[in-house]
Formats: sequence, C-alpha cells, structure tokens
Amino acid sequence: MCTADAGQLWGVSLCGPLLVVDASTRQVWATQRDTLNVLAPTAGGGWVGVLPQGVPVANTSIEWGGVRWIMVVGPLPDDATTRRVLVAHEAWHRVQASIGLPMQDAVGAHLETERGRTLLRLEMRALSTAMLSNGRARRNAVKDAIAFRMARLATFPEASAAEAGLDRNEGLAAYTGVRLGAASQAHLHTARALTAADTQQALARSYAYATGPAYGLMLDELVPSWRANLGAWAPSDLLVGPLRVRPLSSRALNRQAGRYGGEQIASEERARAENQRQLIAQLQARFTGPRLELPLGQMQFEFDPNQVTPLAGLGTVYQRLVVRDVWGELRATEGALISPTFNLLTVSAPAASGVSGPGWTLILNPAYLVTVPDAAGIVRPQLIPPPPARGRRPDN
Repeated sequence: MCTADAGQLWGVSLCGPLLVVDASTRQVWATQRDTLNVLAPTAGGGWVGVLPQGVPVANTSIEWGGVRWIMVVGPLPDDATTRRVLVAHEAWHRVQASIGLPMQDAVGAHLETERGRTLLRLEMRALSTAMLSNGRARRNAVKDAIAFRMARLATFPEASAAEAGLDRNEGLAAYTGVRLGAASQAHLHTARALTAADTQQALARSYAYATGPAYGLMLDELVPSWRANLGAWAPSDLLVGPLRVRPLSSRALNRQAGRYGGEQIASEERARAENQRQLIAQLQARFTGPRLELPLGQMQFEFDPNQVTPLAGLGTVYQRLVVRDVWGELRATEGALISPTFNLLTVSAPAASGVSGPGWTLILNPAYLVTVPDAAGIVRPQLIPPPPARGRRPDN
C-alpha cells in the first residue's frame, strides 16, 4: 500500500515500522529490529519477542525505544481488505502530527442525547445511501447528510469543536484506511461501516470511524485538492459550498428525515433515552459514592471507543479501560471514569485493601500505598515516605 501510494495521498510516505501484538500474552511480531534489543530475528522474517509491561497495547501509533511505530492488535482480521484498512488507518496516525494534523481526542457528549443521536443516525443513513448511489442521487444524499449535521450543530452549538476534533482525528484516519485499503471497494466498505454504526449504542467517541470515509470519498470526487486546503475545517464543511447546502426549516428537515426512516429512528431513540436516563443516574451515584481517585499526569491508556458514556459535569465513563501512570496500572472491565480535563481517574467501591473493586484491579507501584478512606469514603494513592536516616544521633 505504501509503495503504491508513494506519498501521493498526504504528501508524505505512510510507510513505517509495524508491530502486531497479542493483547493477552504481549507477544509481538515486528517488521524491524527495536533499539532496546527486546526482539530477536526469526527464520521466517521479522522480529519477535514479548512487549515490556508499560507499553500500551492497542490499534494505535506509539513511541517505543525512540521509534514511532504503527501498532495493530492480533489476531488480525481474516478478511484481507479489513486487514489493509486497519493497517493504513494506524499508519496515518503515525504521521498525522508531521502533516499538521495533531491528535485531537474528544468525546461528543451531545451524541448521548435523544436529539443528537437521532440527527446523527439520519446523517449516517444519508451517507450510506450516497455511498451506494451515483451522480445526482449521490450528491443529493450527501446534501441531506450535511443538512442533518447542520441541524445537530445548531441544536448543540457548543459541540462544534468536539465534532471537528473527532472528524479530523479518527475521521481522517478512517478515510485513509478505506481509501488505501479498500481501493475499488471503498464506497461499498464505507456503506457497510455506516450500516453497522447505525445499530451501535455508543457513538459519542466512535461515529467518525464511519462518517469520515464517506465525507473524504465525496471530497475526492468534488474537491480533489481538499486535503491540502483542510486548514482548521472539518472535512464535511468543505462540501457545503460545492454542494450548495443550506440549513433546512423544521418542516423540510422532517420531510427529508422521512426518506431515511426518521420515524423508526425517533421511536428507537425515545426508548433508548429512557433507558439511558436510568443508566446515567446509576453511574452518577456510583462515581460520587465511595471510590478510589487516581491523579493523572503521565497517563497511557487503552480503551474501546465503542463503549464510552459521557457523564455531564463528571467526565466520561470508559467501560473497558487500561490506564498506566506513575502510581501503577489500573484495569477496568465494568467502567471507570476519567474527568473532563483528563487529570483524574475514578473507580467505585474499593475493597478494604483499596486495590480492587467491582470490575477493576489496581497494580500499585511499590513506592505507593493507598490511603485510608476519608470522610467521603475516598481513597487515594500516596508515596510511601522514605525511612528515617540511620546513624548516631548528634549530642545536644
């Protein structure tokens, strides 16, 4: 893929060293020697070894041993196209900062609301229709998608920055993966991803994986130079002028929604909103009761973007999460909360030891201990004070 692209897509080569890691054993296969001599060459080609503890394991790009690597988690997909899409996606993350598109992690909390999700699902269905159409029908469906997006951002104007951050980060990575990995099947691959996303229960952190390729492919058709002129825009913004998209009145918006199963979506989202209100209340009570609070300063973390729930005023709950910092490593399989400013990690109901609770365990750095609960039932990690200096006490 790298050789065929030859740096044409983004002006730089996407080629780079690759790690394939087994998340359960940390066994790793690499395309080149590492600088720390952890890996050994194999007769079949490549280098193998066990990735040291402390190195994150995820589909991502990481700095390890002074080298920026592409990392993908094994076992890899059986389907060749899906494999290629995955590797090209993460290869873009490896170079994104060098092309002026640094990582912008964000969570669209408004996409947990009934209205936000309804308009997003309509947008995704319109994009899926566009990917399976041609000519004027494709352009009209993309216009509908952008109109639904406009209506959403008019309802939640404060969400514009979060969506742009996700669109420019995971959206562009996903577009790159599909453009290079799926090749002639790019539109069909994107339509399938949009259809799958339409049934997901958590979209606040993951929607751009599906919408990003659709907008990028449409821009390739209408504005071939768009990647060089992206600036600070979200990709979909660059289609507004060429497609002459205008905000729709409520009546026109409802009429267009009818083309994409708007009534069905609205019914499903009303039911979900009621269930979600109960879930949010439970999570708020859970993370404001007895808890372990861990400060974040040198955080590395791994999470599933499809299992993310924002909590207004408290932060974001990640259902499956691994976090490492100076105090050690925390693993959660039933939810952990990270504050809005990413400076505090919270898990609930610690046992008497302070290092475990429902669905989580803490492997504490030997230099730390967990404090006794305070009046609010909160425990925290604390550095163990050094022993007093030994030696003869001076005479007074």
